[in-house]
Amino acid sequence: MKIQALLDALKKQIDELETRVAPIKDNEFSHSRFDMQLFSHKSTRLGDCQKELNNLYQQLCNSVTLNHTEQVNFLTEKIVHQMQAISREISTQSLREKESSFTKKKEQVDLYERLSQHQDYERRLQAMVSEKELQLSGLTDHRLQHQCQKELATLAGRLYRCRQALLRIEKAIEHQENQYFE
Repeated sequence: MKIQALLDALKKQIDELETRVAPIKDNEFSHSRFDMQLFSHKSTRLGDCQKELNNLYQQLCNSVTLNHTEQVNFLTEKIVHQMQAISREISTQSLREKESSFTKKKEQVDLYERLSQHQDYERRLQAMVSEKELQLSGLTDHRLQHQCQKELATLAGRLYRCRQALLRIEKAIEHQENQYFE
């Protein structure tokens, strides 16, 4: 009788936890939030963790019925640890939302910084190309002309790749801004 009262109290706590999980049970995280030994699945949803907790509770009830003491001890300890982990995760949701918005803002700033850097690279490369072209026009020695043309081709290739990178960064910024306005 005493054991059944303990099982009922545990079930009540699990049900209360499930009520707290319900609003965010299907939210997907970018990666698993828990130790691999704590939950047997690699899900990124709290609802799946809650399902596993409920399944462990059923296993615990069966082990109590079959009087498997070691199994009861193991399952009880695991259930308690899972409940604590899920409860902590629920408690940190507001912080995680703030962290996520900060990360998005930081990524946006990083894109603008990269855009600025690449625009500076482009400007400097264009100046170097112009300087080489001017230098090439003043050369009369064929060997030096050939060397200068090779250097000019190398700079032109770098300038082309820089401009391609600029286009990718601009598209990433555009994509990011479109997400904010949706």
